[in-house]
Amino acid sequence: MVNLKNVHFRYSEKDIILSNADLEIKKNEITVILGKNGVGKTTLLSIIDGFITHDQGEVTKETDNVFIYDNPYLYEYLTGREYLELINEISEYTISQDIDKLLESLELHDALDKIISSYSLGMKHKLALLTALVLDFKLYLIDEPLAALDPDSQKFMIEYFKKMKKDNNTLIISTHMLNVAYELADDIVIFKNGKLEVYRNDYNSLEEFSDFVVNKLRYDV
Repeated sequence: MVNLKNVHFRYSEKDIILSNADLEIKKNEITVILGKNGVGKTTLLSIIDGFITHDQGEVTKETDNVFIYDNPYLYEYLTGREYLELINEISEYTISQDIDKLLESLELHDALDKIISSYSLGMKHKLALLTALVLDFKLYLIDEPLAALDPDSQKFMIEYFKKMKKDNNTLIISTHMLNVAYELADDIVIFKNGKLEVYRNDYNSLEEFSDFVVNKLRYDV
């Protein structure tokens, strides 16, 4: 579905994000990217998206994607309903029939006729998630999708992401939340020292999974 071959990217001579990195993302699975703060997880997603151009190497993907940012930009002078209507009008993708279920489960119905600028950060994240998820893409890049959500919404979204996979969608998710990674990931990508190491999530417990990830993310001295 997505392949990176010998990809190199740097912001400066000293700030190297990717160094001859390789990565293969499997179709119809959930891949979770794990790495320390500042390692470049958002940059990696932006390179896959095409928003940032890598310096060297090759990035290929089978289909277009939608990118859900951790700090979404919304037209805050619109109401939630007007924003959804605008996305529906300008998008070439069809709105999913799941929209009513998502609105109810994310508790957005009562906020639809309010100006987006009045929303809390959590509500803005919910609207950004909903807007992207109801469009009929097959590849989703999702940056820290649950950090700003309340526990009930987190639980719902975890199950919804699993449903998306069953519906033959491919998800690439960046998160710091190890419980979320354990719940969702088919593969995990350890992003460290400019390299991307892929491991199958075949761990028997969250404790075992967490110990593995923490040990892998320790920087070599």
